[in-house]
Amino acid sequence: MKRLLIYTTLLTGLVLLLIPCVPAQEPPPGTDPACEFDQHLIKEMDNMLNLWYVKREAANAKSVLAKLKDVDSSMVHIDSLVALRVKEMGTIIPVTYNEYVKPYIELYVIKRKRSSAALLGLAQYYYPAMQEIFDKYGVPEELIYITIIESGLNPLAVSRAGATGIWQFMYTTGKMYGLDVNTFIDRRRNAFEATDAAARHLRDLHNMFNDWGLAISAYNCGPGNVRKAIARSGNKSDFWSVRPFLPRETQNYFPAFIGAFYMMKYHNLYGIKPAKIAIPSDVDTIMVKHEVHFEQIAHVLNISIDEIKTLNPQYKLDIIPAYAESYPLRLRTKDIIHFINQKDNIYAYNHDTYFLPVKNQENSFTGGGNATAQIAKASSAKAGSGSAAKSSSGVTIYIVKKGDTLSSIAQKYRMDVKQLASYNSIGNLHKLSIGQRLKIPKK
Repeated sequence: MKRLLIYTTLLTGLVLLLIPCVPAQEPPPGTDPACEFDQHLIKEMDNMLNLWYVKREAANAKSVLAKLKDVDSSMVHIDSLVALRVKEMGTIIPVTYNEYVKPYIELYVIKRKRSSAALLGLAQYYYPAMQEIFDKYGVPEELIYITIIESGLNPLAVSRAGATGIWQFMYTTGKMYGLDVNTFIDRRRNAFEATDAAARHLRDLHNMFNDWGLAISAYNCGPGNVRKAIARSGNKSDFWSVRPFLPRETQNYFPAFIGAFYMMKYHNLYGIKPAKIAIPSDVDTIMVKHEVHFEQIAHVLNISIDEIKTLNPQYKLDIIPAYAESYPLRLRTKDIIHFINQKDNIYAYNHDTYFLPVKNQENSFTGGGNATAQIAKASSAKAGSGSAAKSSSGVTIYIVKKGDTLSSIAQKYRMDVKQLASYNSIGNLHKLSIGQRLKIPKK
């Protein structure tokens, strides 16, 4: 009995050593960078579960997300069986199963089953197009699973360092691969444009190191840090030999990728099914040749503005700035047809509310064309401070800033909330967008 107790204690200790460092709260500065990396994974999974279209599915009592339960304790795998499955995953990427990989497999298929089910649901929307893009560049399509550890498939994800989008591109690297950022647009937030850039970037990294494990690591910490690690390793050329010399926060990046890859391959064995996330897959793209606000589209076509934002996350102010050139708009296929038929009505709907005619120092404008470009630029600059201007009709135009509510604006102008909502044709939800223009009646 005593011998059995000692054996059980040793086994428990071994299992605990193999559990990734995932503290309940964000670790304070100066803590182990490896712990911070694990916390990043947990944070991105939690943020993904809070996306409106994921939360809507989770609220359905019959959904996969409502039925699945996460397991807090680690489950001891039959290592030889898991190792065989990893070996049979069918990839040119040098995946393996060891003590560094095991905790991340457990994280995805045991401890965070609900997150994995949501990721699988989102993958059904994002991954088919991503796989085509990677195939076009001759890059292993399994590398799209990097998006799981980078952002949890959230195109609006932003890191503390400013990395943005589903692929978490930094500003400089994004610019190198054509992901421009300006007042209106952040192309890093367009999942498919960013995927095109990521495929080219990963191809370039593999050409540098000739090892996919090192290329994936360089995606995380930059090629300069990988070169330093290679030199410190005695010029070794494979990930596992170089791993001890990589930055601490990068050492588990490739193992985490293998864990995500394993989950995508074998989730059925763990009772994890894709959640039915309500991002429409029957979508199409039209090139828009006139400036338009998402709310104009939503009102005229009677569709959800949240859906428009989800399908077009690159537009930062909910404005398609098609002043001098055309810009893409993604909608459900049936809504694209309605948009084509109703485009004149859409452009005209409350146009002066969203694109107010103003005068500059030299010329007078009445809206449209280059004038509207200046108007929208002015409005976006004002959006940060919640400014107001008078229109030619005598009403005051208030530009919504971060933190504004309909109630706070109504209080500022000594109005009733319902009166303000009615005057601006705002629905019962009273939902505002940064940069939105509200008409305040002159008293």
